[in-house]
Amino acid sequence: MDKKVIVVGGASGVGAACVRSLAAAGASVVSLDRSEEAGQEVARQAGQRFRLCDVTDRDQVFTAVDGAAADMGGLDALVHVAGILVQGPAEEATDQDWARAMDINGRGPMLTNQAALPHLKKGERSSITNFASSAALTAYPNGAVYAASKGAVTAWTRTIAVEWAQFGIRANVVHPSAATSMVEQHLSKMNDEEKASYAEMMRQKVPLGGKFGDPDRDIAPVITFLVGDGARFMTGQNVAVNGGYYI
Repeated sequence: MDKKVIVVGGASGVGAACVRSLAAAGASVVSLDRSEEAGQEVARQAGQRFRLCDVTDRDQVFTAVDGAAADMGGLDALVHVAGILVQGPAEEATDQDWARAMDINGRGPMLTNQAALPHLKKGERSSITNFASSAALTAYPNGAVYAASKGAVTAWTRTIAVEWAQFGIRANVVHPSAATSMVEQHLSKMNDEEKASYAEMMRQKVPLGGKFGDPDRDIAPVITFLVGDGARFMTGQNVAVNGGYYI
């Protein structure tokens, strides 16, 4: 794959899996993340580069994206994976919960997409892949704030797919359900009864296997496809990689 790609949130989970998958396919990758030590290690193991970046800091985002494009001698694709999980009943949501989720999950993609745009305009086969969540496609009890922030990513991505098509830039939004450290942290707060109830819910809601997918085997290969020229006629699409979670 002859592509120059930035992966935002490449230090762990699905983002790290995307770094590995794209590198294995032959792409040049620069990983951006606020977790420097972990990000450096993932990039090193994949034979790629890393730059420190907080997606809520506009100046830092533009500096990191410009630097990454300079590192690679151009930019063909941006993959924005970075995000946080915010849990709790809707009636208990605070202004701080809302602001934090929207800042990281909503404004983060906006900033990285804007920063990448001048570089992507220079190419002929450019693309943006933003990550939302299955929570943006179905009711997500006990996670309304998170779902709303991911709904914002979905609306943003489908709109830029139209606005930026004039520059030959594709934009798609992925809705994954993956077993990551973020999910593990959520489960660690549950007691045995809650974990059993959660496992049963997953068995009922996910037709394909009854559990979340594997980042390396189930999610990252789809992202590598979306970045590649095999997806050259795909834009503005909701790509659900979730085992049928919301059917």
